[in-house]
Formats: sequence, structure tokens, C-alpha cells
Amino acid sequence: MAYGRAGSVTGESLPHPLAHGRVRLFLGVMLVAILVIALRMVSVQVVSRGEYLAIDRDIHRGPTPESPMPGGIYARDLEPMAVSVALSSITANPVQIAGTELGISGTARAIAECTTLDASEVRETLERASERGSKFTYLARLLQSEEVAELSRARIDGVAIVREYARVYPGERVACHVLGRRSSFHEPLDGIELRWSFLLEGKRGTRPRHMDSYGRSILGADSASVLPPEPGRNLVLSLDWELQQVAELALDEAMKQKQPQSATCTVMDPSTGEILALASRPNFDPSGLEQGSPEEIAARLKNLPVVRQYEPGSLFKVLLAAAAIESGKLTGNESYYCSGRSMVGGLPLRCWDDRGHGSCGLTRMISHSCNIAAAQFAILVGAEYYHDFVTRLGFGERTGIELPGEASGSLRPADQMRTRDLASLGFGHGIAVSDIQMLNAICAVVNGGHLMQPHIVNAVVDAATNQVIREIEPLELRRVCSEETSARVRELMGAVVDGGTGARARIEGLEVGGKTGTAQKWIREEGFVRGRNIVSFVLVAPLDRPRVAILVTADEPAVGEHGADVAAPVARTVAMAALRTAGLLPEQVEINEDAGI
Repeated sequence: MAYGRAGSVTGESLPHPLAHGRVRLFLGVMLVAILVIALRMVSVQVVSRGEYLAIDRDIHRGPTPESPMPGGIYARDLEPMAVSVALSSITANPVQIAGTELGISGTARAIAECTTLDASEVRETLERASERGSKFTYLARLLQSEEVAELSRARIDGVAIVREYARVYPGERVACHVLGRRSSFHEPLDGIELRWSFLLEGKRGTRPRHMDSYGRSILGADSASVLPPEPGRNLVLSLDWELQQVAELALDEAMKQKQPQSATCTVMDPSTGEILALASRPNFDPSGLEQGSPEEIAARLKNLPVVRQYEPGSLFKVLLAAAAIESGKLTGNESYYCSGRSMVGGLPLRCWDDRGHGSCGLTRMISHSCNIAAAQFAILVGAEYYHDFVTRLGFGERTGIELPGEASGSLRPADQMRTRDLASLGFGHGIAVSDIQMLNAICAVVNGGHLMQPHIVNAVVDAATNQVIREIEPLELRRVCSEETSARVRELMGAVVDGGTGARARIEGLEVGGKTGTAQKWIREEGFVRGRNIVSFVLVAPLDRPRVAILVTADEPAVGEHGADVAAPVARTVAMAALRTAGLLPEQVEINEDAGI
């Protein structure tokens, strides 16, 4: 049966007159709700993303892991040179404290009762920080654990005790330029501390992510991926602790007696490239704040053997001799007359000794350091070969020593060398070098012709197990000359000490070699000024098979004019200490005061 329009029974049922409106209303409400949710998601995920990530870090992760113990720096005999000690610092959240029951004043009194801090000073610190809206401030730093033990037990709201580190340098100023410094917040600033911070610092580890607002682990959340802090690595340097101290004391005495503006001493093992000692004056205390003007502080912080570049002067004649012998252009009959002055390349050239040196072959050119003869030998060798030889020795580029700020030096291209430029290069002018470059090159021509990679780090050691992680082996970069050339160069350097300009470096009972150097400094707006020199001396010993090479420089000494009387005595003192340690110094040898500093 079906109803009609007036309620009769029919075969079809008709929709309620309001049904379509309700459906549209429902769909509209749903659409608005979806739009609101979408907008909210955009706000959370895009507009306020940073804010919610910060909240997540605060309430859903565990506490920040404490900083790991930094690694130490040790000499080759494992004498500690720089180590960290764990201390405690008191921190506070002034905003939180202001809202606690104790308040700022009550908290300050409670802290003072548990420590030796003054309540009024603590209150003033908290009030100033609270006015700025600061959530963190230090109340005291780097305290011993017993000084904060009672405060730790008191558990005062808004007050925390954190572990921090202080760097200790047992040798105080010894090797300060090698080690570098750290800030009061233990941040590396320079030296090994900075260059090797990626190993010394260690790793903090990671915080647990699945924590509720009360710091409890969320049930079922996986925290297995949390990494614990990893302590820093220890570094073992190539420095010889006792030899480093001898070099430091010798420089101190030279600074006192000769009064140069600055001085350096670098000691290297010619056969391995290891730096055995590296000292520079003026120096600084790595554990304290330096006093003085910015210019004075900057001068004390400079690691001169690495960062300074200068014209080496007559030291370079050793390398000229090696190039001349290796080139095969010598007949053995070469001799050039020095009257004290000469015309070279159309320009006047003056020897350091106005009286002249007379007839000079290769031996006399080296032993008496004749500039006129050196210029002629350089011209004989030729610009192309000489430039190539000097380049193979590493000049014009950094050596790669593991210290920051190394100077690269400079070398004029061969095709830009005029005759006078080539002549000047013969006696060490027209080129800029660093101490490390110069000493490494001399080591190469006296050790049999092997250019080694200079290095000052010998090993990386696991601080927890004392196991060697990596050992730095000696690395030969290239061959620069033959054994025969090297032997001849050593003979020439022996002549410098035995009857030449380096007599003050003589060690009785032992054959040593050396070379003096004196180079006028280039002063801006003045040019080369006579009397304003960097003087130097290089010493190698023993002469037949060098175990140690020493380069000493002094900048504008007030007493003394040449490397022979300023730098050679320092080199001799350091050499005797090194040879005595190695058991190579004859027992009857005693330090002669006349030959000393």
C-alpha cells in the first residue's frame, strides 16, 4: 500500500523538508573545523615552530650532559705541559628565584649560609639579572668541590652547581707559544690548544629525548640511542722538556745581556723533522691575564718562529752552496775577488766587511760569509736552477707545521729575476722566510738530502686507557740533493766554526757546523736601514751525522752587531744540553764562560 501526498501510503518515502539544510550545516561546520585545524597546524609547524621546539627541549629532554674532561698536552717524556682540573661553579635562574617562596633576598641569605659568598653581593647580582629578565647568571666560578658541598646538599630552588674546568700549565711560561691559551670559560684561543681543539675538547654526548615535564622517562620510549660524553684525547708533543727549559733560559739571558727587541730559538732533529724545542721572546703566562697595551700584548702572543717572515741574510749561503754543488756547474777552480765593493747587474753591491775578503772560493765564501762571492756563485748557478732548488726546499709555501698562523714566506718567480735579484738571493735578500722554513731547509741539506715534514705532535692518546690512537711517523717529502752534496755542505759549515765567523759556537772535542746571518730590516718609508738588523746563527751537531739543528735569531740587539756574537752563544748552550742528553758530549767538555752567552 502507498500513501499519497496527503499522507496516503505510496511506494516511495519523501525526505524531510529540513534534511538538506542540516546536511549543508553539518558540512559547513566540518569545513570550518578542518580550516581551523589546518590554520592551527600552520601556526604550530611554521609560524611558531621555534617556540615549540624550545618548549620541547625544556620539558621533553633530559638535562644537558656535563662537559667532558678535556685532554692534556704532554712532552715527549710524558711530562705534563697543560692539563685540566674539574671545578664547580654556582649558577642561578634569577627569574625563577624571584617567584619562589624565599625570593631573591631569602635565597641570597641561604646561599651565603652554605658558602663563603657575601649575601648582599649575591642579592645585588640576582636583582640586576632579574631586572633584565635573565634566566641565567653566575654567582661564583671555579670553586673547589668542598666549597660547594653544603650548598649542593641544600637544594635551593633556582640555584645549580655545574662542573667546569680550569687549565693548568705546570711549566708556567715554558713553551707558552707552542701550547697557547684558553679563556676563563676554557675556550681555546691559540697555539696547540686551538689548532688541536677538535681532539682535545672531546664530545658532550646527547641528552635523553623522551622525558616528561617532571624529568621522568616516558614509558615505552626508546632512549637507547643516548650517547655518553666522550673525554678529550691527550696529545704527546715532540718537545724535549729539559731542552725546552734550557732554550728558554738561554733566551732570557740573551734578552738581558744583548737587549734585542725579540729573540727566537728553534731546535729540530734533522733526520725526523721533529721539533725538539721552540721558544720565543717576549713571552706570556698562558694561565693569566696579560697586562699592557694592546700592541704589547699582541707582541707577546706572537709565535715568532712560525708566524714571522723576514729576509734571512747570510744563512742562505748554506743553501746557495748546496745548489752550486748539486748543479754540477762547479769546476773546483772558481774564485771571486772581494774588495768590499763591486758592481753587480749594473748596481753597486757592498760586502758586510768594507775591507773585503780577497780571493774567495766556495769554502771562504761560506766561512767568511762574503756577499760579493755569494752573488757571483748565484749568477753561476743561474736563476732557473737556483729557483727550482730553493722551491724544492719548501720556500714560498707553508711547511704544514701543526700550529696556527704559519707564514708562507715569499719567493720571486725565476722569470722575473734580474741579474741583481739573482745575486741578492745568493746572500739571502729578496726572499722572505720563517724560522721553521729556514731550519727545515738546512736540515735537508745536512741530513743526506732528505726534506722532512716538520712536526711537533708525536702521538694522539686515549685519555681513559692510555692507548696510542695514532702515532705520527717521520715523513720524507722529497729528495733535494745527493749524499755527496750533503757531506760537502757539512764540511763547509764546519769551516765556519773552525776558523770562520762562527768560532763562538765551537765545542771542544766535538765537530760541529754553523753559519752566521745578519740581514738589514726593511722599514716602511725608510727602506733598508744600516744597524737595524735581524741577526741569526744556525748550528748542526755532530757534524758527521747531525742529531740536532738549532736556529737562533735576535731582532735589533742593542749590544752586539752580528749573529756570531749575539746568536751563536745561545745556540752553543742549547746544543751542549741536547748532546749531553743524547750521550754525545765528551765528558771533559765544560761550559766555557768566554764562549758562553
